[in-house]
Amino acid sequence: MKTLARCATPALAAITLLSLSACGDAVATTDTLEPSSTTTDGSTTEPGTTDAPTTGVPTTTSDTDDGTASDGDSTTTGDPSTSTTTTTSTATTDDSTTTDGSTAPASECGNGLVEDGEECDDGGDNGPSQACLAGCVLNVCGDGDQGPGEGCDDGNTADRDGCSAACVSELCGDGVVQAGLGEQCDDGNTDADDGCSAACVLESCGDGVLTMELGEQCDDGNTAAEDGCSDTCAIEACGDGVTQAGLGETCDDGNTDADDGCGPTCQVEACGDGVVQAGEDCDDGNDVSGDGCSPTCEVEVLSLCGPGQVSLLVNEGFESGALAPWTTNGGVVVTMNPHDGVWAAEASDNWHVQQTFAATPVAQLVSADFWTWHDAADNPAMYVEWGYADNTVGSTFYSNQQLDGWVLHDILPLLDGSKSLTRLQVWGYTGGQPLPDITRFDSFRLCRDL
Repeated sequence: MKTLARCATPALAAITLLSLSACGDAVATTDTLEPSSTTTDGSTTEPGTTDAPTTGVPTTTSDTDDGTASDGDSTTTGDPSTSTTTTTSTATTDDSTTTDGSTAPASECGNGLVEDGEECDDGGDNGPSQACLAGCVLNVCGDGDQGPGEGCDDGNTADRDGCSAACVSELCGDGVVQAGLGEQCDDGNTDADDGCSAACVLESCGDGVLTMELGEQCDDGNTAAEDGCSDTCAIEACGDGVTQAGLGETCDDGNTDADDGCGPTCQVEACGDGVVQAGEDCDDGNDVSGDGCSPTCEVEVLSLCGPGQVSLLVNEGFESGALAPWTTNGGVVVTMNPHDGVWAAEASDNWHVQQTFAATPVAQLVSADFWTWHDAADNPAMYVEWGYADNTVGSTFYSNQQLDGWVLHDILPLLDGSKSLTRLQVWGYTGGQPLPDITRFDSFRLCRDL
């Protein structure tokens, strides 16, 4: 029986027989081909059986392209008489293999295409602060990267820590009290003087900030009274009707008027306070008697004369705190640098002090002296004049050599012993120097025996 080549049979077209390249070539085979064929796992096996066994034919093996015998190789053996041909088709995989056996390219972040494993891909716009981060991951609230539309991003989604769960900045003035940010209040603005400050701190009396809109007149940083600013932030001052012992007030009658019992400095007005008030003849700042002003602030008629003597003058030491009954063309009483006691008279430039008295025979006088003070550096001069009952006068002049500080002037030897004395006048004269021309007078003694 003759072997036929079955080139037209489709099932045999893919079978490689003995590595022959084309149909029509001579091959060694059995006398008879069975019409049946079997295909398993992509390999096709087609057995053929001859009528009689073939012997003496060596085994021929045809390898696949890689030259290695395998299950997919085609083998022909001479014994037994059955010849089996098996062909296996193997798929070659590359770097990317799909589950169905097909090949696909790997994902590439940054190519602008959202591929497997990517949440986003904006190409060259990927990166920090962008909607799509560098790893093709979406920029979301709480990831610590402030993206488009986020006012902040602190890496969490907690509220009241400066950045809300929705990534909105939490600030003073947003109308929400953020205790975690130290806010005591939040009235939806950053205005001051409305009860909630620009730093969202409660504005109140004692916070050290003057808030006039809250009715504060002062704010000294505390709520203590009697320190100038009350516990309601009202100014504490003399005349407010409240006696503030802490401010040194001894009274407060609601005004700052004098001579009403409570003075302009809120001190009780009384004899001995050093201020001559209504109803007082004098006030020498004490309640001691025998110093010219009594404990009831009445002028004490005192004499600087000795025992058994009478003074022609009244208020000879100016200790009443006033000049009267002395007259002057500009002199005043002062407490500055008296010769003795508390008071002295003072005249500037060509001013004088003068006192008249009942006519007294000079022959009866036991003393006629007084004290004056001048600044020798001003080249001073002084003129003294006295009058007699017969309308005549006497006088003397003192130059700068005789005037330096407090000096005692005794005029008794200069008086006319045949006349009666009725007046004494002492002038201070300018010396022509740039210093103030000041003369002070004190402790006059015109005394006679009883």
